[in-house]
Amino acid sequence: MVVPDVARGMALLGIAIANIPTAWLTPGAPHTAFLGSINNIFDQVLAVLTTMFAHNRGLPLFSTLLGFGVGLIAMSLWRKQFPAKRARQVILRRYFFLALFGAIHLIFIFYGDIMFYYGLTGIILGLLLTVRDKILSIVAYVVLAVLTAAGTLFLMWALVSGLDMSGVTESTNIGDFDTTTLGGLLAFNATTFAINFVNYPFYLVGYAPIMLIGFTWARRGVLVDVPSHRKELWTWVVIGWIYILGVGLPWGLSEIGVLPNEYAETFMFANLMNGAITGPALLAMFALALQPFQDRVNRGETPPVWLKAPMALGKRSMSGYLFQSFAFFIICYPVVLGIRPDSVSAQIGLAVGVWGVSLILAWVLEKADMQGPFEKVHRRLSYGPTMQPELHTKKQRRELEARGNAAQ
Repeated sequence: MVVPDVARGMALLGIAIANIPTAWLTPGAPHTAFLGSINNIFDQVLAVLTTMFAHNRGLPLFSTLLGFGVGLIAMSLWRKQFPAKRARQVILRRYFFLALFGAIHLIFIFYGDIMFYYGLTGIILGLLLTVRDKILSIVAYVVLAVLTAAGTLFLMWALVSGLDMSGVTESTNIGDFDTTTLGGLLAFNATTFAINFVNYPFYLVGYAPIMLIGFTWARRGVLVDVPSHRKELWTWVVIGWIYILGVGLPWGLSEIGVLPNEYAETFMFANLMNGAITGPALLAMFALALQPFQDRVNRGETPPVWLKAPMALGKRSMSGYLFQSFAFFIICYPVVLGIRPDSVSAQIGLAVGVWGVSLILAWVLEKADMQGPFEKVHRRLSYGPTMQPELHTKKQRRELEARGNAAQ
């Protein structure tokens, strides 16, 4: 499928751009601006583009795709006639190991890890395997509507009342850690892991609805048959552009001084509250834009090279995400090179460079017909040496073998 693979590959670019100023440069550098410093017209243009299309955009898109991936796995297991109980066990095992990967990644490499949250939420989606799509959709849209309404009312009240949001959106000091040393950095990461675990219900409320939407889209075949779901997808496109132009654009214009600068904190907080809504919207944009290429693939043609590369990275998104972490750890953290770009353009340049290298590596693996290294390990742990989920229990396998021997 062209759409989810391309979307995953491009989401990694948005995640890299957003994580540079908000995460990789944060420990030990409280002076770093949320967007980086804005020094010229080039920085101004890039700052506005990042508030519209990067900050809290890649994460929601990736979250929607996570739910979509769980839905695809569920459909695959059903086609193979797995009983519901066994299918649920396969999914729980797979996402347990994803959560384990995330915990290790968070503690030892990157405190801003998202795989831990994804693994826990994938387990919850697995438990909902037999719930009807209609019920899941109602729950998702009701929760999303309530959150969006609350966020919109807050934004309007904050703008009208002139509420001072400075300090509210700043990173909270969770302790006195010397992140310029490896021991201090690991202590910081471990403390963050504990806080993230406690705060997981808040993440679940904010992002589970869009994961449920992705989950139901996969089971309903929304991205497989775009023409039949065009109205639904276009509705999401309109919602996405309303949000991007209504929150992301004024936030960026406030950051560069076109709108009053005191609005910037308010719009930034609103974007943190409700940016998740852009996940299904961006996936709908990809689906509609790439439908002609999907049609060609369905006819047996190959997609163009400029799509094959992000598709290759999307197929290896876990390896691509972890490659970013290793690269930024080496480049940005004081315990290694300690290179800390300050301007918006320098930060985006670094993010695009790291993402570009991951794109090339994924393309090399694609040409060699090789999985991503972390995908391979994950599948081996999830499914065993056959790389396929086993349908039968040990007892059932013994019975089948006995029947086979008797027949011979």
